[in-house]
Amino acid sequence: MSIRYEIKQGESVISLSEKHGLFVETIWNHPDNAELKEKRRDMNILMPGDVLFIPDKRLKEVSRPTNNVHKFKRKGIPALFRLQLFDIEEPRANQEYSLEIDGKIYNGKTDSRGVLEKTIPTNSKNGVLVIGAEKYRLEINFGYLDPINEIAGVKKRLNNMSYDCGEPNNKLDEKVQIQLRLFQNRFSLEPTGEADSPTLAKLEELHDNPKEFPLNDDENPPGDIR
Repeated sequence: MSIRYEIKQGESVISLSEKHGLFVETIWNHPDNAELKEKRRDMNILMPGDVLFIPDKRLKEVSRPTNNVHKFKRKGIPALFRLQLFDIEEPRANQEYSLEIDGKIYNGKTDSRGVLEKTIPTNSKNGVLVIGAEKYRLEINFGYLDPINEIAGVKKRLNNMSYDCGEPNNKLDEKVQIQLRLFQNRFSLEPTGEADSPTLAKLEELHDNPKEFPLNDDENPPGDIR
């Protein structure tokens, strides 16, 4: 039966589609999810407490000759995990890595932009990435990134970019305002200390998509708040 499901931390439409045996598009494009779809542009970056409508499965009938053996293949794809890695602001280009998820090891090499791409199980929750000659270790929580129009989402993105905002709660405290000004100064934005539209656009541009860092402005080096 169809349900209205309250999102919990770490859940996404793709993980719930696997759990309920539905296509991702069947859930996300359902008319009852139109308001949520407008509010959260990315179906895999939801906020705990968001309510998602999950429709009931529909019976599909297929005509086939009797007295024969027929094989049916379930349609669907695994989740694509994409991560761009930097050492300060230099991409970790062409570096070998090992990614462990639920006891399974995925080995590979980043591309020239420092981007790692792997297909992983849709129900993946946690992983450990080891990369580079120095064996840098990074713990990963899949599905824990909050929407950028929430302060928690801003904090998590800044933390990921080494702007230490502390606990990624939904409070715009003094610590995150300091880090916002550092970020704004670094990328030639007005240092308001607020999560304003230009700042959110730049943060989303740099964090949510593979992107090279702009060259430093010599007059405004990182860390110089004006």
